[in-house]
Amino acid sequence: MRLSLFILFSCLTSFAYAMQFGRQECPISVGMGNCTTCIFSPYIGNNPALSATNAHPSVQTYVKNTGLLPQIGTYNIAMNYPFSFLNIGINASFHGFDAYHELSFTCCLAKFFKPYIAIALEGEYCCLYNSPKSGYFHSGLLSVGMMVFPIKNMRIGVSIYNVSFSPFTINEQNFRLPVIFKVGLSYHIAKKIMLTAEVQKSLDQPFAFCIGVDYQVISMLNIRTGLFAQRELTPSLGLGFTWKHFQIDMGVQYHLSLGCNLSAGFLYKW
Repeated sequence: MRLSLFILFSCLTSFAYAMQFGRQECPISVGMGNCTTCIFSPYIGNNPALSATNAHPSVQTYVKNTGLLPQIGTYNIAMNYPFSFLNIGINASFHGFDAYHELSFTCCLAKFFKPYIAIALEGEYCCLYNSPKSGYFHSGLLSVGMMVFPIKNMRIGVSIYNVSFSPFTINEQNFRLPVIFKVGLSYHIAKKIMLTAEVQKSLDQPFAFCIGVDYQVISMLNIRTGLFAQRELTPSLGLGFTWKHFQIDMGVQYHLSLGCNLSAGFLYKW
């Protein structure tokens, strides 16, 4: 099994689009069809500008599993701290298994110019382990994010991952890290119901379209659903539990080729 996975990853990673850098959605996003730019999420790793709207310090962790294969998983841990002049978030992520994996370390600087606009700049240090012979390859990149609040109950979000167009250099060949553009909109049609829609475009992939719904059943419980469309339709469901300073979120997607993708996260804020 490990040998077959190693061969699979070795083949796929000769193309930039197989990399998971920039495609690490939190459990809230997974439950809402991979919408990331303007959802109400305290997790770092979506639109960097979301960090600007976090009013409380928090520590968080989440995992994501693809196709129920433990070897194809993402593990993430992060911390966000709001200062009076700036919000700072740090994040570490691991994707893959021992024979092939990706490591990512990010630092996000975000500012909320109340009440209309939030902006953020994120620096990321990336490591790619392709084989024991090749070892690690390294690169750095910059990403930007912005959210505007034009009217009450509405958010418009924009993010660009790898705005610096940074590549990996492997065996004297440059392999560009994914460059991903995202534009989204969210709107509260009622006090407890939020709708969101998003368009995503990677330079190496076709357009992707996402829609999602978040419904607050009671103060402690949120139910989410969504749909992600890129080559195939991928439906999703999610749950969120909040109690005092604690938050637990879960999301599941059903991919026609890979099967179920699961994600779960835990957050503590004070």
